[in-house]
Amino acid sequence: MSFLHGIISTQQGQLHKYVLEMAQHPIRARMCGFGEKDRRPLDPPPVVRLRVRDENGNFIQSEDVDIWKFVVSATLWAPYSNHDRSIVINPNTLPGSVPMYQSSSSVMSLNEPVKVRNLVGTTVSNAYLLKDENDDLNIFFIFHDLSVRTEGRFRLKFQFTVIPSEEDPRAIVEAETWSNVFEVYSAKTFPGMTDSTELSKAFATQGIKITIRKNSRGRPYHYRGGDIHEDDGEQDDDYIGDPGVGSSTSGVR
Repeated sequence: MSFLHGIISTQQGQLHKYVLEMAQHPIRARMCGFGEKDRRPLDPPPVVRLRVRDENGNFIQSEDVDIWKFVVSATLWAPYSNHDRSIVINPNTLPGSVPMYQSSSSVMSLNEPVKVRNLVGTTVSNAYLLKDENDDLNIFFIFHDLSVRTEGRFRLKFQFTVIPSEEDPRAIVEAETWSNVFEVYSAKTFPGMTDSTELSKAFATQGIKITIRKNSRGRPYHYRGGDIHEDDGEQDDDYIGDPGVGSSTSGVR
């Protein structure tokens, strides 16, 4: 997998090179359809890691990087071509599928086809300064609630930018990377959620509100304040939690 490396000037006038890479690839998901309530997350949640080199090519310690203006955005693409799949036509709005009648006459009119987001959820992540499963501190971007409306095979494109300043309002893509191809299944063919990864568990213990499963068929567990709590059963294995941070040490701004 190739990476796009970006170089910009810091406030101190030094040149930094950004390296964006996948820390955790999505494997599969159950399609969420065209409703707005029954969303199904990609599993496991995609995670992107950012590493920063100085002007001499040496990696800078993550804790020494000012991350508060760092963001990564996600878009949905075809598996083996450069075709953006982030937008799809809602089939319920195709001509003939949902007839609409004018109240003042008997003439039938049809809705125009409506384009909606195929990739739904939080498609932009701020930077998190967290320890991974090996207790190494890194800069991460976590996409815990991404869902796809339609079944098929896809991949995600992640692009890193620095929030522009008032002096220079241009938003430039400084680095990018791609996920592996993953499968989105219909409700009938979906094989179920996978076991929680060690990386997801590590994030949960640091205050990130992420669903943790004991096994692929068991109830989901949730970390709250560093403790494990079993789900009450009201939410299924496709529950989407809210992103969050337990303490200021996470590095989220």
